[in-house]
Amino acid sequence: MKLLILTCSTGGGHTSAARAIAEAAGERGCECTIVDALDFLPGVDGKVISHGHTFVYRHLPSIFGVGYRFERRGGARAFRVECVRGAKNLALYLDGGGFDAVISVHIFASFMLAALRKRGQLELPTVNVATDYTCSPGFAECSLDLNCVPHGLKDEFVKCGLAPETVLETGIPVSREYGESEPRRLAREMLDLPLEGPLALLMCGSMGCGPMEWLAGELSRALPEGGTVAALCGTNDRLRKSLSRSGLDNVRAVGFTRQVSLWMDAADLIISKPGGLTSSEAMAKRLPMVVVDAVPGCETKNLEYLTSRGCAVTAPTEKIPALARGLLTEPERREEVRENIEKNFPQGAALRIRDAVLALIRG
Repeated sequence: MKLLILTCSTGGGHTSAARAIAEAAGERGCECTIVDALDFLPGVDGKVISHGHTFVYRHLPSIFGVGYRFERRGGARAFRVECVRGAKNLALYLDGGGFDAVISVHIFASFMLAALRKRGQLELPTVNVATDYTCSPGFAECSLDLNCVPHGLKDEFVKCGLAPETVLETGIPVSREYGESEPRRLAREMLDLPLEGPLALLMCGSMGCGPMEWLAGELSRALPEGGTVAALCGTNDRLRKSLSRSGLDNVRAVGFTRQVSLWMDAADLIISKPGGLTSSEAMAKRLPMVVVDAVPGCETKNLEYLTSRGCAVTAPTEKIPALARGLLTEPERREEVRENIEKNFPQGAALRIRDAVLALIRG
């Protein structure tokens, strides 16, 4: 089987989901190709969307929230119109590609697939994979053959307009490495971290957005004695340099890394914005989460999903450091969160998606 997996360069989470599916499909002998759907847009439009998304996420999160609410009311009309312009180039790419199915892990790519379907230019099985814990604007309007959604949310996606028989609760796909763990002491040795004392992992997506600099400083002072803050800054090099120069001896500033799984193994808890992939990876690790409502929009829905099930805790941003300290000094509270994750988050989403896609191909 040959699968095309479409992602978008609007943050690292979607591509992580694509890689997780490819990893699982590869175990069954499938040949997988991952492509950035923004590359199909004409001219520099794809780069404008990618860079613009990163800028707004980092510097103008309230504007992102306003845009999300606007798109929700209009069914993501503005982005759909823009992304459909890439459908022609996508069709050319598919012609002669020999693919058996197309999987989309981003709504922009799904818009292109839906447009080709509407024009009668696409007969391949198509799959839409949700990477947030909500039915995002425009998701249901694409009406692809199969819609893979988080656990407990089938009714929400059906209410948005999807046919029930096309909706499958698979969970959000994460790489196999997040379902496995290194012993905490070994992980700390490998990362050259203190072997004793609490470790709080601070991260806000691959873009290093949100109030990370403020949180790092406040957490530095709030942590119990001997505590360490590991701040994963992603691609935000300005933030990494600023934290490195801050003089906070118990804060370790880390640039872009492919060892997030290992950092999670070393940590006692994670403080993060509730991105769909980061949250899913942390839950796969059974790592207690303190979530920060840093970017309004779909991630606010993620926060509601996680906290309503007891899989994470939250507070207003200014109270996050005290909340993290409380969790670090009360292991029974962390264990309660782990138990809630165990109950609400079954492992193996990527495998379920793979098996569903292969069943769809076979008819």
